[in-house]
Amino acid sequence: MTPRQAMFRGAFALGTFALVTAGSVALTRALTAERIATHQLAYQHRQLQEVLPSALADTPVHDVLEGVFELPNPSQLGHRDGTQGWQLHRDEESALILPVVTRQGYNGEIRLLVGIDQHQRITGVRVTHHQETPGLGDDIERQRSDWITHFNGLSLASLPSEDWAVHKEGGEFDAFTGATITPRAVINAVHQTLIYAAETDLPITFEEPTP
Repeated sequence: MTPRQAMFRGAFALGTFALVTAGSVALTRALTAERIATHQLAYQHRQLQEVLPSALADTPVHDVLEGVFELPNPSQLGHRDGTQGWQLHRDEESALILPVVTRQGYNGEIRLLVGIDQHQRITGVRVTHHQETPGLGDDIERQRSDWITHFNGLSLASLPSEDWAVHKEGGEFDAFTGATITPRAVINAVHQTLIYAAETDLPITFEEPTP
C-alpha cells in the first residue's frame, strides 16, 4: 500500500467513525427527548407546588396550571417577551406564582419561581434554571442547601431596602463560601419581585402587609 492509499484509507475510516458516532448521538437524543421533556415538565410542576403557602400546597398541579394569567409588565421581572404567572384561590387563601429572570448571576441567567400570598409575603422561592459554578454558586438549589428557604415569610415590610443584601455588604442574608455574586443576584431578584407585586395590578386582592 502506497502512502497515498494509506492516507485515504485512514481518512475514510475516520469519516466513517464520525458519521456513526454522530448518528448514534442523534438517534439516542431522538429516542430520549420525549422522556427528558416529560421529566422536566414534572420537575417544573413540582416546583410550582413547592412555592405555594402550606394551606394550598396540596393543590393538584392541574388546578395550579388552570390559574394561568398573562404577566403585566414582564420586563420588570427580567423577561424579554410576554410570559405567564399563576394565581390560586381557595377558601380564604390566595397566592400568586411569579416567574422571574435575573442576569446578575456569575454565569448568566438565573430563573426563579417566587410564590407570594395575599399578605404580600413570600411563600417560597425555587431556582428553576441556572449555570452557576458547581460547588460554589449552586447552593441556591433547594436540593443542595436550605439557603433559598430563608426568604419564606418575608415581605417588603420585613426589612428595609438596604438589608436585602448579603452579610458582607451590610445585609441580612448569608453568602456562600467563595461565592457572593450568585446569592446577591437571587436576593436582588426576590426583592424586586416583592416591589413588582406591590406596584402592579395583579389578579389577587392583597391585604395589608404585615412585618
